[in-house]
Amino acid sequence: MAKKRIGILTSGGDAPGMNAAIRAVFRRVKMVSPAHEIVLFHEGLNGLAGRLQVNFDRNIDRSRVRDIIHRGGTFIGTGRLVELADPPERLTAAEREAWLRKQREITDVAVVNLRQLGLDAIVVIGGDGSFKGCARIAQAYEERFGSPLRVVGLPATIDNDIWGTEFSVGFDTALNNTVDALRKLRDTIDSHRRCAILEVMGNTSGWIALCAGIAGGAATIMLPEVPDSYDPEQVLERIRRAAHMDYRYIIVVMAEGVRKVSGRPHLGEEMCRLIEDDPEVREALGRPLETRLNTIGYLARGGHPSAFDNLLACRLGVAAADQALLPGDGRPVMVGLVSNVIVVHPLEAVTSQSPRLIREDDELLRVASSLLVQQDQPF
Repeated sequence: MAKKRIGILTSGGDAPGMNAAIRAVFRRVKMVSPAHEIVLFHEGLNGLAGRLQVNFDRNIDRSRVRDIIHRGGTFIGTGRLVELADPPERLTAAEREAWLRKQREITDVAVVNLRQLGLDAIVVIGGDGSFKGCARIAQAYEERFGSPLRVVGLPATIDNDIWGTEFSVGFDTALNNTVDALRKLRDTIDSHRRCAILEVMGNTSGWIALCAGIAGGAATIMLPEVPDSYDPEQVLERIRRAAHMDYRYIIVVMAEGVRKVSGRPHLGEEMCRLIEDDPEVREALGRPLETRLNTIGYLARGGHPSAFDNLLACRLGVAAADQALLPGDGRPVMVGLVSNVIVVHPLEAVTSQSPRLIREDDELLRVASSLLVQQDQPF
C-alpha cells in the first residue's frame, strides 16, 4: 500500500472520548502500515484555516497519544468557525456579503494548507457544524485543485443529535454527569421538602434532559421538541399532582433550549415564582413550595470519559481510519453506530438530516409518559 498522510482534528464543543478517538485513528492507521503519516491539527477548524507553523503537528509517533485515553476534553484543542455555516436569514444584504467574503477567505486558507501538507484524507471528530464546515472546505478543495479530498466524520457531541448514529461520543459521559448532579440535588431537596428545576445542556435537542430525567427519577421534563412539556400551566399541573400525592422532593429537568424555543429567556426563573405562588400547591402542603433553579452547564461535559464512550470512540476511530485509507472517489462520509453495528453514511445525508431531534413516536417519550408524574395519575 502506498504511503498515505491522514489528518485529524477535533472541532466544535469538546466531548469526553475525543482523545480515545484520536488514539484509535492513529493506532489503526499505523497498524495498517507504519509508513502512513498522521498530522494533528490544533484548535479545530481554526487551526486548519490558520497559520500552519503553529497549528499542526506532523509525523506523529505513539508517544504523542500515550496516556490520553482516560482524559476528558481533547488534548489537541478545539474551536469553531461560525462563518463556515450558511449565513443566518436575519442578516442584511451587506452583512450577508461580509459573511460570505469571510467564508471564502477561510476556505481559501484551509484548502491551501491541506494542499501544502499533501493530505490524502482528514478525520473530523465533532458534530453537525464541524461536518458541514469540513464538507464546504472539501468542496472548495475539489473545485480549486480538480481532485477530491477524503473527509471522514466521526460523531462526537454530548447532545447526541447527529443523524445516522444512535450514539455520539461524549453523550454517555454527559448523561452520567447530569444524573449524578440530579441525585445529589435530590438528597438536599428531599431533606427540606422542596422543588428544584435542573437546567441541563441541549440547545436544540433534548436527549440529555429526556434520558437524565428518566434515569434520575424526575417528576417532569421540559423538552424543546415537545411544546406541551414546557407549557407553564402543564408543568404546574404536574407539580400540583405531586404535591397532592405527598412527594417529598420534586425535580423538574429542563433542557436549556426550552428558553429559546418558548420565546421566554427567563422561563426557569418564571417557573420558580409560579410554583412558589401557586395557591393549590400551597393548600396541599400548608405552605409555599420553595423552588430553586440549578444549572449544571459545562460540568456535564467534563471529567473522565465513561467506559461506553471510550469503547464507542475506539470502534468509530478504527472504522474512520479504515475509511480514510480506502481508495476510491474520496466522497465525504461519516461512520456511526446503529443497532450496535458500525455503519457508513454519505456526509451530505448526515448534514442534511441533522440535528436528530426527539420524534413524537420515540420510544423514550412513551417510557417517560409512564414513569413521570401525570396530571391524571390513577395511583
